[in-house]
Amino acid sequence: MQKFYTTVILCLFFVFSNAQDFKFGKVSKEEVMEKSHPIEKDANAALLYRNVSTYFEYYPSTGFTLITNVHERIKIYNKDGFDWATREINYYKGANSQETITGLKGVTYNMVGGKLVEDKLKKDGIFEEDVTKYQLRTKITMPAVNEGSVIEYEYSLRSPFVTTIDDIILQYTIPINVLDVKITIPEFLGFSKHFNPRSRLVFNVQESRKPFSLTSSSMERNGFTVVEHSISTSKVEYQQNTYSFIKTAIPSLKEESHIDYLSNYGAFIKWELQYTKFPNSIMENLTQTWEGVTKSIFNDGGYDKELSRTNYFQKDLDQLLQGETVPLKKAQKIYAFAKSKVKWNGYLGYEAESGGSKIYKDGEGNIGDINLMLTAMLRYAGLKANPVLVSTVNNGIPLFPTRKGFNYVISSLDLNGERILLDATEENASFGELPKRARNWNGRIIQDKEHSDWVDLMPKTQSKNAYSLNIEIEDENNLKGKSTNILTGLYAKSYRDNFKNLSADSYIEILEKNKGNIEIANVETDGQLLIGSDIKETYTFEIKSGVDKINDKLYIKPLFYLSESENPFKADKRSYPIIFDFPLRDSRVVNIIIPEGFEVESLPENSMFQLMGESGIFKYLTSQNGKYLRIESVLELNNLVYTPDDYENLKQFYAYMVEKHSETIVLKKS
Repeated sequence: MQKFYTTVILCLFFVFSNAQDFKFGKVSKEEVMEKSHPIEKDANAALLYRNVSTYFEYYPSTGFTLITNVHERIKIYNKDGFDWATREINYYKGANSQETITGLKGVTYNMVGGKLVEDKLKKDGIFEEDVTKYQLRTKITMPAVNEGSVIEYEYSLRSPFVTTIDDIILQYTIPINVLDVKITIPEFLGFSKHFNPRSRLVFNVQESRKPFSLTSSSMERNGFTVVEHSISTSKVEYQQNTYSFIKTAIPSLKEESHIDYLSNYGAFIKWELQYTKFPNSIMENLTQTWEGVTKSIFNDGGYDKELSRTNYFQKDLDQLLQGETVPLKKAQKIYAFAKSKVKWNGYLGYEAESGGSKIYKDGEGNIGDINLMLTAMLRYAGLKANPVLVSTVNNGIPLFPTRKGFNYVISSLDLNGERILLDATEENASFGELPKRARNWNGRIIQDKEHSDWVDLMPKTQSKNAYSLNIEIEDENNLKGKSTNILTGLYAKSYRDNFKNLSADSYIEILEKNKGNIEIANVETDGQLLIGSDIKETYTFEIKSGVDKINDKLYIKPLFYLSESENPFKADKRSYPIIFDFPLRDSRVVNIIIPEGFEVESLPENSMFQLMGESGIFKYLTSQNGKYLRIESVLELNNLVYTPDDYENLKQFYAYMVEKHSETIVLKKS
């Protein structure tokens, strides 16, 4: 059956792609009138055509320029696909040169009165911005976008940075009908290509070589009293390496629960420069090790200077630490001081863009500025601290040694045989906690300019979320009670991230969402503003129609709105690993007072379910003591990562929990 389905798809797209003209401006009525994608019926949009062509051009005055031409044609099926009518182009600038965009144009196509109508992209739909000191962005918003529109745009990106070819994205969260890629590289530059090993898509790349020549001329001036000019011409013959492929029917990347970053599992090509061999020069081998990459960052990033400079904070730190002799307390004071002294300006980077002295005075800096300053402060206090290079979650996981594999830096503190990772840029992170953006598998710790090693960035400490409900049943149907919720660790941090600055009314609205016919009042929160402490939240509530009454019996789902009603793992199979943010313990305790005139007819049975040994456990316990019922549900997950092979076990584990949470207590007339 699967073979038959694949054959049908290939035949369909062979006919489909051959019937279309993918030249810019040649959009057909049939494309605009198409109501849904022929394969992925639920797709909100689709890339009808994507073309990427990268090559090098030589100019006598400036040398080689790297040029990438991009052409995309996108079908918008419904309003949920409107986001695809806004596109972003990221590019870079250095100290003396920068990439530029040329030839940008776009058109939106709609059917109006049976005719194909075009609306061209205008200047008011093009926006340019500085993302960081080194990154620029051009954003385009296509005009006249409606359900059914087809949009098309193209541009050329011209780069003086000829030793770096940008990653080529081969898969999106919408299907791609036709993908056409061609990369042409002169033999002077020895690039190797790397496909994403986490993607299951296979691309059959055609590789070829063809001769090419470039001619340059120069003018010479001869003589003193009588001036003569002569022009000399030189010609260089060389080979160009071409990599090309056309692939049809590329499926969309599907969002699934509990994943670190979806694009990490999509198809792409990364290019690694391994050597250069220019005419009349020896080959330069550029293949790197992680030790070499780390060393170059240490030297070029000015780490030695930033980590040894102390004069700008020395007086304040001496006063802060006066009389303090306990190393841990010293570190905690320094960490809190650094966070309060300098705020993050929103820019990433592993280098100090402004430098510690300037940000200390101005009160803000980028990631490199702040965390290198923090490391310098810890060292000044006599503590063993080192910078750790990190790739943020959305920067991906590097496939080979490269400086582009990192875009962030944190601080590592060795104390009493324990390694504590610190990031002073995150307002709500407590001592030893990293923000989610920095918890990306492994980082590279730099002990000095000659020595570095990998460190695990993933959290080890269990975070806890403990709910307790005390409930009375009124009028055999309505409920009233009190809720107490205690959050520790990264659960508490998440609470602060999401709710810290909300008004009381807005927060109550969030609390009441998806809890049935409930009214919540008297909300009190302790510890919210004290970073690093547990958070305790209490409130009272009333629920109308919270109990089902059939004849003379009451049917109660004992966890009420705390129950796990839906299995997050629904798919039959899983291609991606399952990743949880941190080790967790989630406990829910409900105490119910049996109403007068009733007694227990049945309670859910006590049970325990273990997940693959000690990686997880679910316990469900019920008990009665006189007129009081106690129901306790405990979920513990000790592993952060589960492989696709573990998926079926994890799915069954959650299915069992959902089933237990749906069981009812039955009370009958006494």
